This record gives sequence, structure tokens and C-alpha cells, in this order.
Amino acid sequence: MRSPRPAQTELKPTNRRIESFSDGVFAIVVTIMVLEIHIPDELAFGTSPAAFMEFGGLLGTYVLSFVVIAIFWSNHHYLIFTLPKADRATVWLNNNALFWVTLIPIVARFFGSHPTSARATSAYAFVVMMSTIAFSLLRRHAARISHNDFHRSLHRRVFRRIWPAVAVYAAAMPLAFLDVRLAWACLLVLPAMFFLPVTTREIRQLEDSSPQD
Repeated sequence: MRSPRPAQTELKPTNRRIESFSDGVFAIVVTIMVLEIHIPDELAFGTSPAAFMEFGGLLGTYVLSFVVIAIFWSNHHYLIFTLPKADRATVWLNNNALFWVTLIPIVARFFGSHPTSARATSAYAFVVMMSTIAFSLLRRHAARISHNDFHRSLHRRVFRRIWPAVAVYAAAMPLAFLDVRLAWACLLVLPAMFFLPVTTREIRQLEDSSPQD
């Protein structure tokens, strides 16, 4: 006769539903952003500079936002993989991260329509900054509850790299009111920091420093 499973185990489901729900949210966010891009009718038979600038601003913001969301998604994929179980804190920290991601299409539309506006630029920087912080909180939680020494070391090293990026996003907001081009530079340069959060050499160092069983 099979013994009943402990209640504590029953209340700790796997991470599969969290990852599936998150993937759906990321897909919807990208879909909303691309649906916001409309080619002006003036470009069909004419060469209206104003229409071209409007379309170029929306398209450029979409490309930037797509890269940012793709970085969040790829980091989220590997982050969830390192979590042993989906406890209550994991669920709500993940929901917090997704909340800020869902705001990106709103500020992306605002920023794309008014790329020279200090308010639009700072609003975009704020939402991306808060998304980064939200994912950092989820990563810190993963580092705390993970049973794998390598995963904990990896999370902590990436976590330390995130805060300079948060500081630059925070600086982009007041910079937008001084010179919007400086804020643009912050928004364009920072995504490059997340393509390879930890290099192969650093991974080898982490593996060497992890205790062996």
C-alpha cells in the first residue's frame, strides 16, 4: 500500500506552470508591440519626411524593446531552471517581474512616438529599470533557495553585475531632461551588458571554485 505524500511536498509544485505562463506573457508582450507598428499611408506613394520619422521611431523602439525582452526571457529561462521548486515566494516574485515586462509595450509606444521627449524617454528608462530590478529580486531568491553551489555562485555573480546597469538606467531619467541624446546612449549601450551575463572563462572559474562531491 502506497504511503501518503507529505502535505509539504504537495504544496510545492514543479516550475513547469510558472515557465509556461511566463512564456505566454512574453509572447503576448512582443505581439502587442509589433501590432503597435503601423506603416503610414503617406509612405505608400510619397516620401513624407514626417511620416518616415514617425515610422522610424516606432520601428527603432520596437527593435530595442524586442532585444530587451529577449534578454529578459532568456535569463528567465535559465533562472527558472535553477529553482528546485515553485514556492509561494517564487510565484509572486515571478509575477512581479512579469508585471513590469507587460508595461514595456506601453512606454515603448510612448517613446517611439516621441523619441525626442524627455518624459517619454525617462518613462521608458524607468520601466526597463524596474523590470531589471524585479528580475534581480527573483534571481536573489533563486540564489538563496538553490541547493546547487554552482547555481548559487552563478546567480550571485550575475546579481552583482546588474546593479551598475540599474544605476545607468536611473541616471538616464534625469539625463533625458538635460540632453535626451545622453539618455539614448544609456538605453542603447546597456542591453549589450546582458547578452553574455557570464563568460565561458568565468563559468570555468565558478566550476573550479565549487565544492566537489
